[in-house]
Amino acid sequence: MDEDYVDAPARQPRSTAGATRSREAGTSAGRGGRVRGAVAVIGMFLVTLAGAGIDSFVGMGLGLVTLVALVGVTALAALVARRRDLASVVVAPPLVFVTVALVNIGLAPSASFNLPTIATLLVRGFPTMGIATAVALVLALVRLAARR
Repeated sequence: MDEDYVDAPARQPRSTAGATRSREAGTSAGRGGRVRGAVAVIGMFLVTLAGAGIDSFVGMGLGLVTLVALVGVTALAALVARRRDLASVVVAPPLVFVTVALVNIGLAPSASFNLPTIATLLVRGFPTMGIATAVALVLALVRLAARR
């Protein structure tokens, strides 16, 4: 009888052992985000570019729609990006904003591509970049703290 007791756990039916392994794999894959950092940053750029397009169509320059688009998509990217790629999401908002501003200047028929125009957009966009970076940093810290 002792032999049967010792060997009992090793004789689990395959369906139970397979279900246990698949459940363990599902929980480890479901703990963090599944999107790579580069994909999240490209998504941030595209959504912010769309917001800037709406801003340019409705008014002049990059304004509230761009702010909401960048902050919202940064928050989303910080939540869905893989933990090891969170640093790229945290540093991306200023880079995304500058790239969107350069594209906006290049495509605007009334704007000229010169240093005063670029400086004006960057100075006006500083709060947007700061807010988006702060949101990304806070969400990244929360995600890293929740991991432990």
